[in-house]
Amino acid sequence: MSDAGKSWTGVPVPFTGRAAPETSEEAIARATFSTEAFRRIYVDNDVQDAIVASILILMRSCRGLRGVPLPGRRLSQISQAGKSKIVQALRTRLAALAREHGLEPNPHQVLYLELKGSMTLRMIWTRLLRQLGDPHFNDGNTEDLLQRLAEFVQLRGVEVLVIDEVQVLKGKTVNKVEITDELRGLLNDGIVPVVFIGDERSKQFFEDNEKLAGRLGRPLELLPLDLTTQAKVAKDFCASLDDAMVAAGCTRKSSNLATNAVLNPLLRSSGQHLGRICRIVEAALEHAVQRDADFVEPFDLWHAVETFAIRADYTKKNHFVRKPRVGS
Repeated sequence: MSDAGKSWTGVPVPFTGRAAPETSEEAIARATFSTEAFRRIYVDNDVQDAIVASILILMRSCRGLRGVPLPGRRLSQISQAGKSKIVQALRTRLAALAREHGLEPNPHQVLYLELKGSMTLRMIWTRLLRQLGDPHFNDGNTEDLLQRLAEFVQLRGVEVLVIDEVQVLKGKTVNKVEITDELRGLLNDGIVPVVFIGDERSKQFFEDNEKLAGRLGRPLELLPLDLTTQAKVAKDFCASLDDAMVAAGCTRKSSNLATNAVLNPLLRSSGQHLGRICRIVEAALEHAVQRDADFVEPFDLWHAVETFAIRADYTKKNHFVRKPRVGS
């Protein structure tokens, strides 16, 4: 990148579009379309593919096994590192495999629930039953609901249940203990394999619940990239993300995400987490499109880091600010 795109402060300046986002209906419509299209993008990568493979092994090894104790898996990682995209990747892969065999994908094959701190056991069972199409999802006591859940899991061909945000169960309140015991019961009673996902706080939850953790095997890991061995993974991921953004109509042209001038500060600002790279790019995309830029520029990435990544504690400094040259 030449100095033409940097102000004397070291902050990048825009090349295309307007200097600031617009608030017109047209600008809002552009940004809405691009943001929605971006969220549908999934880029295959070795880091997340390894976790998807582990979950597939769990699912296939438990096929036909019901009424006997089942294993599960666990994944704990920092917030916004890409955990929730795992479910999207898993469903996409299963759908592709079904079509390869001339079958219709089963929308219930992977059952997903994001926990909220205010949830009760009854709310969990009713939400799962509602997803599975039970017309009586709210009828009966919790034991009745669990019995119907076991029946609908079989009826709908559910092969794995993913419980997200399990860190909200950390603690010893009666409600949290009851929910934890009943979720473990899904494994003990052979109803369905379960994958538990949470942020870094969930590690303490698993330490406090040894019986549950003992059924979940080796923890899955969504680690930051090791750039000494995975630099190509980072470059390929950002190149593919860039191409997908153009193909989806998010941007008019390439944002050069895989060039060193953009990739290096993007990696430093994200802590080398692919999920956080996507979060930063998404925030930058909204800023870029709202000001009618042709692509996501370093200016937009600088703005995303300044207003989002630093506040989300991804990084302590904005790596898109360039140091002035000596003698300039």
